[in-house]
Amino acid sequence: MLPRAYAGACLHLLLVLLTCWGFQAAQSKPVDEARLLLQIKSMWGDPPVLTAWNASASAAHCRWPYVRCNKAGRVSGLYLAAANVSGPFLEAIASLSRLKHLDLRNNRIAGVFPTSLYSCRSLEYLDLSMNHFVGELPADIGLGLSANLTQLYLGNNRFNGTIQASLSRLRNLRFLKLQDNLFVGTIPAELGDLTSLQELYLGYNPFDAGELPRSFRKLASLSVLAVWDSNLVGDFPSFLVGMRELKALALFNNSLTGSIPPGIWRLNKLQDLYLSRNNLTGHLVDDGFAAMSLKYIDLGHNQLSGMLPDFVGLLENLAILSLPNNNFTGKIPASIARLPSLMVLWLDNNRFNGTLPPELGKHSLDLANVSVDNNELTGAIPEGLCNGGNLDSFSTSSNRLNGSIPVGLANCASLQTLRLDSNQLSGQVP
Repeated sequence: MLPRAYAGACLHLLLVLLTCWGFQAAQSKPVDEARLLLQIKSMWGDPPVLTAWNASASAAHCRWPYVRCNKAGRVSGLYLAAANVSGPFLEAIASLSRLKHLDLRNNRIAGVFPTSLYSCRSLEYLDLSMNHFVGELPADIGLGLSANLTQLYLGNNRFNGTIQASLSRLRNLRFLKLQDNLFVGTIPAELGDLTSLQELYLGYNPFDAGELPRSFRKLASLSVLAVWDSNLVGDFPSFLVGMRELKALALFNNSLTGSIPPGIWRLNKLQDLYLSRNNLTGHLVDDGFAAMSLKYIDLGHNQLSGMLPDFVGLLENLAILSLPNNNFTGKIPASIARLPSLMVLWLDNNRFNGTLPPELGKHSLDLANVSVDNNELTGAIPEGLCNGGNLDSFSTSSNRLNGSIPVGLANCASLQTLRLDSNQLSGQVP
């Protein structure tokens, strides 16, 4: 028979072990994620879009709409974009610890940035854009969020303060969108360390006047750079010509000066170029043109001068050519009339002379809007402007056009706006 003291010690040890095992079992027990989802639904006021989330089907929550689970049956994705959700961000969401994809864009969710998401260590995709978030981003946001994050969308909110340099610690980020907020200060140079970035949106923020950080030259994978209306100053950033993957460049509504580097026209993947409403000067220089993919060129409201280079007439994908309010001179290249995709041609308030391309509209069957007001154009109005039946607006006031108004233009059923005043037209109105 065991001594009483020894037996007591064994009993104590047994109780300790049972307690530990019970604690571990409690710790390893998975969270009731169906109950969490129902709690989220209830706290958001039972939005109609989540009617299918109900207790009677809780065993099948992985088949509920807007929910995705991994192979282990844990919730890995919530897809609640435009779900008519309003109220605060719910910390219960962060209890879905296997969450990889969280899409809450285009709702009415309010409050400060939810640091509770720091506990979602598997998070790869986070979209909180187009909501009512306010306040400063936490200083440790780049340290707190999952290192696996590849896409972060916080645009169209009311975040303020500075953009936190710690975002540069999210080295796997490929898409970062912070546009249309109230960020101030300067654009942090540390963002240049995000060398995996493919798209960067910083536009429409009231930053302090400053240049685009030179560290951005390291963003060799960037395909979209959008920093419009952001108080950029200084010369056009020449290092952009080294971004060989660039497809869209939007720097409009800033105060950039200097000329457009010829190397921009050698970016063979470039499709969208928006540089309007700056203080750019100089000529458009053709020095080994290779940007044959261009669809949109908007250089309006600058101080550009010289003649339009011939390469403009070679862009078969070009849909919009917008060059108003500059100092361009010379003739409008006849080849522009042969662009098959052209929809919008805005050349008003320049000093173009010569005639409108006689074939304008004949080959561009989607041509919808032509504005050449306030130039020095002569000659006749092209006969085939409405050949495609899509012309909505034709404006050519304050030139020296002569001849009669084409019958085809008068019979254009799609035409909504026609301005021909202050010319030297003759004959009867058809």
